[in-house]
Amino acid sequence: MATRVYLGDLRYNTGGVLANDCMPLGVAYMKAVMDRDNTDVDSRLFVYPDRLMQALREAPPDILMLSNYVWNEALSRAFFRIAKQVNPNVLTVMGGPNIPLEPDRQIAYVEACPEVDVYITGEADFAASRLVSIFQDCGQSHTAWGARGMDSSIWRNPEGQLVRSATKPRHREVNEIPSPWLTGIQDEFFDGRLSPMIETNRGCPFTCTFCAQGTSWYSKVHNFELDRMKEEIHYIAKRIQEKSPKMGTLRIADSNYGMFERDIEISGYIGQMQRDYGWPTFIDATTGKNRPERIIKSVEQVSGALVLYQAVQSLDENVLRKIKRETIKLDAYKALEVHMRGRGLKSISDLILGLPGESLQTHLHGLTTLLDSNIDQMHNFQAMMLKGSEMEKAESREVFKFDTRFRVLPRNFGVFEERRVFDTEEIIVATDTLPFEDYITCRKYHLISSVFWNDGWFAHLVAFCRAHGISNAEWWKAMLPALEDGDAEVRGFLDQFVGETKGELFPTREACIDFYSRDENFEKLGRGDIGDNLMYRYRAIASFFIWDAVCNAAMKASRELLEARGVPATIPDFDLFWADFHSFTRLSHATGLTEEAILASTEAVLNYDFPAWIASGDWMNPAACRLAEPQLFLFELTEEGAREMKMSLATWTTHIRGLSKLVTRIRVESQVRQCMPADGSAGMTRRAGVMAAE
Repeated sequence: MATRVYLGDLRYNTGGVLANDCMPLGVAYMKAVMDRDNTDVDSRLFVYPDRLMQALREAPPDILMLSNYVWNEALSRAFFRIAKQVNPNVLTVMGGPNIPLEPDRQIAYVEACPEVDVYITGEADFAASRLVSIFQDCGQSHTAWGARGMDSSIWRNPEGQLVRSATKPRHREVNEIPSPWLTGIQDEFFDGRLSPMIETNRGCPFTCTFCAQGTSWYSKVHNFELDRMKEEIHYIAKRIQEKSPKMGTLRIADSNYGMFERDIEISGYIGQMQRDYGWPTFIDATTGKNRPERIIKSVEQVSGALVLYQAVQSLDENVLRKIKRETIKLDAYKALEVHMRGRGLKSISDLILGLPGESLQTHLHGLTTLLDSNIDQMHNFQAMMLKGSEMEKAESREVFKFDTRFRVLPRNFGVFEERRVFDTEEIIVATDTLPFEDYITCRKYHLISSVFWNDGWFAHLVAFCRAHGISNAEWWKAMLPALEDGDAEVRGFLDQFVGETKGELFPTREACIDFYSRDENFEKLGRGDIGDNLMYRYRAIASFFIWDAVCNAAMKASRELLEARGVPATIPDFDLFWADFHSFTRLSHATGLTEEAILASTEAVLNYDFPAWIASGDWMNPAACRLAEPQLFLFELTEEGAREMKMSLATWTTHIRGLSKLVTRIRVESQVRQCMPADGSAGMTRRAGVMAAE
């Protein structure tokens, strides 16, 4: 009888919302090698816990292999325990980057996981197949396996003691791994819920201490063949069209996509798939840190589906030295910004709060510098103690006096065999240069970035203010007091965010789990009332639930800035213009509590032709676009925008739990109502002008 092997990259499915909506890739590579090299193996691949649960009961495996990432560590461990209850002789094998770097701490980690028989360190593509062969040679005996063991692993010997062997160097010839796409392994996951993820190369030449790929073990980049990549992309595009046409996303797992010459050709081929199959409409990828000219060419190939993602983490040289990121050229980032802006392409960057040496002052300097570079989106992350990274090592913790807290990962919880399971993350909330109070202040500014800057909800308002001498950073800074001193609705919005920010932090993992395990709190967690991604949650609240109040706050603060410069006195009938500008800004954003309200059109009588004014690019004075008579204007989503929004709402629903996912997965344009005269008259020849300020 063939050895039955189950491989899983599990993810939570909380309230119908997947915590991780990518198709499996790492375990799919493992299965592809195993299917080719182990003829006496019956292997199956799992991502959904309920399906694995059913399989464990109906046909228990001889070997269960599960991935270990920060988002599914506890989930995998729970299923190892369940598997051993069903079949005590099952060999449980864990692998993945979520394990400390130091050998002694690796052994301690596995010691604390008695349900894990073997931990594979390093790459598992070939190691998994090799382990199965050795287990078969040992007559599928735990004792014989324990006496023999293998390289790149940690296991228990017959006496129950842990043994660790050295991790082998990475496999250079990645093309020896069969394609999990072209072999059909991924076919079952074209179910409309999971987005395909490809890998064009492996490795990262940079040494960032906060990243698991920042160690020397990952420093060499190994490429998959171009012809293979094209075949995979074509295969995926065809399957998407046939099986899940509503899935518009492609994820690229490379650490630095676009930085290499060959990436331009890959992007060009993806562009061809867009023309042939209408897919992908959105590409989720982290673009390279250097080589701006190549990145720009890669982005230009894919019809706006790929946004420039330049992750800078910090703009302070001292911080960059401490995290070993000084090899990444900030000049390259600046050059990219100039070129992207000139081509009308969008850009994203991010900063990480809590890095060694970072302070309130240096962090705010980084934020304002990015803003004044006209960045389109600015993501703000919190430094995570990521196992497998240099920064997570015991030595680093002591040197930089990291003060950490634990919080539940959004939507990463569930009930399995009547046991509540939670995955948590450890984040840095204070260091020797960042007191906790300053951490909270930074988080307030992060909320301001998410609500008032990202995706250009107020791009036209910012452009008008900028034309009158108000910098992006000055405008942005004014938004925090706009909430603090605003009406009860926006003050409550900010206060609740701060309260939840403090309330989600626990001194230990055990304290975090104990809190959410309580019946009342677990019910709140299930409803999405607590434990969600706060930045996305409050962004969704601002976007769909309290948009009018948020818009009022932005307009009021902007007017105060303009009045301080005497601008209203220079513009005829400023009050009339400002009232219309307020209406235009408010109604251009599709919002509401129901799908019907979000998709609905609306109308307003205006005295100014705003699309014509925006198209003109003359932000100084709107007088030239003053209408002879007030006119009725319609505000409605484009046909394409309405279609994407409708599909997204069908996937994520209008529940806050789903909307906090939707806001990160929909194109900005799809939530913009275009403005046009109700009678369809001339003078509105550039309707696209409402989409973005130049």
